[in-house]
Amino acid sequence: MTDFKYTLLEVAKKCNNVSNVGELYSSGEYYRLFADNGALAGILKHSDVLPLEEECVEQNKQQPVFVFDHKEKTICFNKAYETEPQRSAALAGVLNELRVKDKWPGLRKWRNELYPICKGKANSPSAMVERASSYSLGIRAFGVHINGYVRPTDGDGQLKMWIGKRSATKQTWPGFLDNMAAGGISNGDGAFASVIKECEEEAGLSADFVSSRARSAGTIQYLFSSKLGMKPETQYVYDIEMPADVVPRPSDGEVEEFYLLPIDKVLEKVRAGQFKPNCALCIIDFLIRHGIVTAENEPDYLEIIDNIHARLPFPGV
Repeated sequence: MTDFKYTLLEVAKKCNNVSNVGELYSSGEYYRLFADNGALAGILKHSDVLPLEEECVEQNKQQPVFVFDHKEKTICFNKAYETEPQRSAALAGVLNELRVKDKWPGLRKWRNELYPICKGKANSPSAMVERASSYSLGIRAFGVHINGYVRPTDGDGQLKMWIGKRSATKQTWPGFLDNMAAGGISNGDGAFASVIKECEEEAGLSADFVSSRARSAGTIQYLFSSKLGMKPETQYVYDIEMPADVVPRPSDGEVEEFYLLPIDKVLEKVRAGQFKPNCALCIIDFLIRHGIVTAENEPDYLEIIDNIHARLPFPGV
């Protein structure tokens, strides 16, 4: 029998590694970020707050974009900034200086993509900020993950999945295994439009092919803490049943190569820790939905489900 490095529950908890946000607040080591309408929007490490406050004051001594309450450990938008464009412009200047001065390590991965600081489904965002700042600001982010799979055709009865190996030059998790395609949802893009874009860019699949075959399969959610900060994230999951004669091909340099693996090999690599953490979470979700991991064969079944569908205390879009 194969010896595995991790149980599936341990794999899930490597991604959803914060189980109680309230404990973080009570520890005194984190600040809460609020949207302009008072909704909780993010969570920042204490060590990231001082350089943020210094730069906010440096940019505008009379009216810094954020107001800091060190007793309550809260950060709120200055009411002098009445519109989203005003708040976004002020934060763009602050974040760029934090990058230039290398005060927030996460900004070294600058993407030139904008993410929203959300304040609720019916509302426009409080501000748009550089994607690389989302870790340090601890704001909720959104993405898509696409599973490409092939039904059994060779008599062995095994489902197969297309697995990508991330390029060694990727800014994050180089060389790890990935879903067939995945990516963040940038400003102005919806989930399905992002699916089409990522499949074209990463796997060389045409928009017509993807739009006719991609099927929504729900979401996964998790709160991931790292040395860069907090990542409350929702991933929209899609499945694509791939014909045997359609092969994904690296297209934009983000994927080194693709493998078509039997499902037992995929599970083996998940439990060996070879996947990027949120990709492993997405595959566990796939295995549950397709009846491969069940309450009968997995003793931690319910706790795994809790960890791939974590409740996030931050508003969506």
